[in-house]
Amino acid sequence: MSTAEISRALGKITCPCGLVGVKQGEKHDLTTVAWFTQESSNPPQVMVALHPNRYVLELLDAAGEFVLSILADDQEKIAVFCGSHSGRDVDKIKELGLATVPSAVVTTPGVKDALANLECKVSNRFQSGDHIIITGQVVAAQVNSDKKPLLYYEHNITHWGR
Repeated sequence: MSTAEISRALGKITCPCGLVGVKQGEKHDLTTVAWFTQESSNPPQVMVALHPNRYVLELLDAAGEFVLSILADDQEKIAVFCGSHSGRDVDKIKELGLATVPSAVVTTPGVKDALANLECKVSNRFQSGDHIIITGQVVAAQVNSDKKPLLYYEHNITHWGR
């Protein structure tokens, strides 16, 4: 089977779009992710795959915590910007005028109007292929149930029902 056919088949996996946010000291960065999921119920945990060159990973390693913000259908601009700019070079929150909400347990704030914000404490980190897998225990969450998720399908950001 060709690499192109494998890539095409993998593109059929529909994923929600989210942001991994980390605040360490005065630095606060967000990066767009589509490869994340719940991986445990007891304790409640999520896993997220991050490219090893992502600036947010440096902050995450130092902070030991993160917020996974599941983006709503109307937050595509945020997903595109945060996925195409490095926090090493630009303050994404300032550039976007992004509103945040305080977290209940962790230092990192959540994204205002996100579908959900999951506050996580890092429980594990390991290399898998060309990404780093981070697992985090969910210690608090905020939900906005009136929204639909922004999706990643066929290697592109797409919208619910389109």
